[in-house]
Amino acid sequence: MKMKPRLTTPLAIALALAIPVLTNGCSSDPTSLADGVCCTDFKVGADLSGADFGVDPSIKGQFLVLAQAASDFSVTAQGMLDDVTAACSGIAQDLGATADEQAQANGSGDGQAKVNAWCSLAVAKLTAAGVAKGTLDIEPPQFKCEASVKAKADCQAKCSVDGKCDVQANPPRCEGGTLSVECSGKCTADAKAPSFQCKGSCSAAVKGTCTAQGGVACEGKCDGTCKASGGGGNGGIQADGTCKGTCQGTCSATAPGAKCDGTFEGECQGTCEASGGSAKVECSGKCDAQATPLKCEGGSLKGGCQVDAKCDGNCDASVSAKASCDVQPFSISAKGNANAKIDAAIATLKVNLPKLVLAVQARGQAMGKVAATFTGDAAVDLVADPGKLGVKGAACVGVIGPTLFAAGKNAAASISAGAKVTGQVGL
Repeated sequence: MKMKPRLTTPLAIALALAIPVLTNGCSSDPTSLADGVCCTDFKVGADLSGADFGVDPSIKGQFLVLAQAASDFSVTAQGMLDDVTAACSGIAQDLGATADEQAQANGSGDGQAKVNAWCSLAVAKLTAAGVAKGTLDIEPPQFKCEASVKAKADCQAKCSVDGKCDVQANPPRCEGGTLSVECSGKCTADAKAPSFQCKGSCSAAVKGTCTAQGGVACEGKCDGTCKASGGGGNGGIQADGTCKGTCQGTCSATAPGAKCDGTFEGECQGTCEASGGSAKVECSGKCDAQATPLKCEGGSLKGGCQVDAKCDGNCDASVSAKASCDVQPFSISAKGNANAKIDAAIATLKVNLPKLVLAVQARGQAMGKVAATFTGDAAVDLVADPGKLGVKGAACVGVIGPTLFAAGKNAAASISAGAKVTGQVGL
């Protein structure tokens, strides 16, 4: 069943107010005009903190949050749509999609229809090449998304009546993930877990990267000088080029329990302290001094300053859209005997599958929840009394609402289409 956005009374009235403005002397693209009664201040992908939407001062902050959420979410959703379409088209073309098939996919309709067509074609070509669940050995992808606490607090400050949000007094939670803090003292493991993330020096590493001119016990690539544990020059270098011994330089994989007196980044189970002349350390453990929350990794930022729930929801959309996400390289190989078709499939998947993992799995959970808010049966709420919008604000409502709706559909289409391919290969 096709879902339509259910508009709350304020939004419905605001859109009604906007219609005469948008059609009276304005083109079909009101954001491109310089006319003061058209929405010239709202621009997708822009920093709107200095924009003047002409609304009453009492709702200025909340309106800015709404506009920024639409701007940020639209950019990220469009990027997901473009990346998934490019990845699926790359797979389909590499595996022999004919000119007619490509033309049909390109001419299937708008961006949402196109991404679905290309990913369906990619699945068909993978199936024809003999790729299905269980035919490939794919290393479980490691990925992460990091949401900024500062971005959340800055946004909540706009929602607040006094324009302030103190994260020290109102620290947010990182539900389903790990909260990293900036600590002015030492970090150790807390009662929840025996190890924690550390950026500094680590007294007992679990796994991670260490740069130490004095040397660190290493079981990975050494960018520097590798010595065998008992000395002997470069005797620690293994046949595969990795170092098993002491690395003087940067070790990509520290030995379990190794002490890193230089700069460590990874999982630590001892004590994490500042290094390299810094007075503070970044960690996810227990800080014995003042701790300032920095980011939420692999989860959702919740709580923080007490503000209007609708405005806070728009903050979540903006923060999720601006989260930094990445996927670590992972291996793909054939199970059993390979052939030319399987080899070709593996080659194109190595290039294009990480893009799909990034959209479907890394960004998918947070962006999917936000997209459901804007495209499903939930109301798209604008926290604004129509009487406080003004002519210009009403015009912008007529742009912001459809922008959010379209962005939600782009994100949902990207996740759904990309999941066809990741599901086909068993991810």
